Formats: sequence, structure tokens, C-alpha cells
Amino acid sequence: MSRSSLSKYWHRFYGELRAAFREEHTPHEVAGSFSIGMFVVVLPSMGLGLLLFLYLSRVSERISRIAIFSTALVVNPLVKAPMYVAAFWIGVWAFGPVGDAPGGSLADAIAVAVRMVSGFVVLGLVLAALGYVVVYLLVTEYRKRDIELVEEVVDDDLIE
Repeated sequence: MSRSSLSKYWHRFYGELRAAFREEHTPHEVAGSFSIGMFVVVLPSMGLGLLLFLYLSRVSERISRIAIFSTALVVNPLVKAPMYVAAFWIGVWAFGPVGDAPGGSLADAIAVAVRMVSGFVVLGLVLAALGYVVVYLLVTEYRKRDIELVEEVVDDDLIE
């Protein structure tokens, strides 16, 4: 990935995040939407997570569409590849290594799948929790500064 495309990606992500901060949703709703999105995007859903995002944003007005869809920018294909390794490592740590029979078997395939899925669930829960805390703090701080700036401008106009 070139430096210019990385810069474009960062500006796009930053713009989406700022738009989410300005939304009418509460900081809890924005952070919760991001957290749900992070959990779903981390799972190996082959893109079906985006359909779930559409569904969730239609059935609940408390879901911030910008926040939930911005997670697709955070966990992109470049980030997702190392997550497969991390998920398998977490699964092996939790359940032990997979049998080393040559040629493999259905039991080995199931064992690998269990380790991958369990690793992705753990990874998703951890990243969702971290994402919630980070986005909640960012939104509350952003809105606090925005209110302070408005009060400063209003006070300056009233004094003059």
C-alpha cells in the first residue's frame, strides 16, 4: 500500500469518525454502535457482517450508522490477515494444539475450525471492549471541546 493511498484511507476514516462524533446519538450509542460493529467485523463472516449492519441500523434508531459502518474501515483486508493468525493462536492457547496426524482428517478440520472461531470470538470481544472505551472517550471529549468553543464564541460576541 503506497503512502498516498494510506493517507487517503486515514483521511476517509478520520472524516467518518468526526461525522459520527457530530451525530445526534449519545456518546454511549455511538460507542456501542462502534463496539457492535467491531465485534461483527472481526468475525470471519465473508462480508455478511455488512448486511447485519444494514439490518441493525434499520431496526434500531439507537444504532449510529456512521459508527457501525466505520468499523469496516478499521478492520480492512490488510488488518484482517494477521487476525487469522492471532485467532488461531488464541484458540490453540485455549484448547491446545491440533493433532499432528499426516494427511489430516475431519476431526482435525473441526478442531482447527473450533480454534479459529473461538479465537475470533475472544479477539472480537476484546477489540469491541477497547473500541467502546476509546470511542466513548473520544466522542465525549470532542463534544466537550465543541461546546467550549461555541460558548467561547458566544461569549466573545456578547461582550462586543
